[in-house]
Amino acid sequence: MKKTIMVRILIIITAGMIWINWGLVWSGEHKLNSTAGNSGWQENKLIAHAFGGINGASYTNSYEAFITNYKRGYRLFEVDLVQTTDGELVARHDWSHKLQPDLTTHRGQNVSTLQFANSLIMGEFHPLTLPDILKLLQQYPDFDLIVDTKANSKEQIQQQFSHLVNEVQRTDPALLDRIIPEIFSPEMYDAIMGIFPFPNKMYSLYKTGASAESIVEFVRNKNFTAVAMPVYRVYLNPNLVPALNKFGVKSYVHTVNSKPVMQILSSFGVHGFYTDQEETPEELMLAGASPGHDFMEYLSSRLVNIRNVVMKVRNNGYK
Repeated sequence: MKKTIMVRILIIITAGMIWINWGLVWSGEHKLNSTAGNSGWQENKLIAHAFGGINGASYTNSYEAFITNYKRGYRLFEVDLVQTTDGELVARHDWSHKLQPDLTTHRGQNVSTLQFANSLIMGEFHPLTLPDILKLLQQYPDFDLIVDTKANSKEQIQQQFSHLVNEVQRTDPALLDRIIPEIFSPEMYDAIMGIFPFPNKMYSLYKTGASAESIVEFVRNKNFTAVAMPVYRVYLNPNLVPALNKFGVKSYVHTVNSKPVMQILSSFGVHGFYTDQEETPEELMLAGASPGHDFMEYLSSRLVNIRNVVMKVRNNGYK
């Protein structure tokens, strides 16, 4: 009994400290107007993360992951893109050795498109280059694609998106309406939209220590229709999601592979989730498990590391 009380006190104190750091959205100071538009892709509540889970593996960004999860019924996918030494964009989260062990000696900095394409992921899945992905968009015209580019500087962002836009326009300019870039900062927004005014875009919060107030202001001013955020943002900024909902902005949370947690976050107003779960969208969204006391255990376990995450983001000064 005493242990339970202490856990709850710890949760309240820790959450309070972080709320003060990151702030709340004060409705009295923000008269939110319904300025954001709606788009068909937002009817999807589940996003196949890195093309979705397959055979117990995640982050593969592979052809087989896409086909498997498309057949499961997913119509909104996320892909990670990095650049090879010859300037091509390929579907890869990072250059860690786990996915393609035979590329380890290249240390990621010296991988060509040919080397990447000839290396099976985990020995069984086929890797994808940007031209391969564009072919899938043409072959399967009823899905939309969220793009997470792994770039750390303005120059890299401009280089990668210039290449992306040029390649899409060469293949089929209409595909740009189905490509949704994840944007991590106001500076990245200016860089990308200066290259091409993407009609659909998503503001992603996992690299930013921006306050809830500034997030709402930026999203409202730039007419975003969706925001992506880590799980902890939902309850550390408890009225951020409701504030976004007031003017039609959907909130997607990543990465969630638990049905009870999906149910809990949905009750907070969250619209959808990035997931690796190898189930159909219908199976996941019909989850009927009652959160009960599991939520307290889940919340307390998350709070053990949240403070460190917050300080890391702040100290790194992500832009």
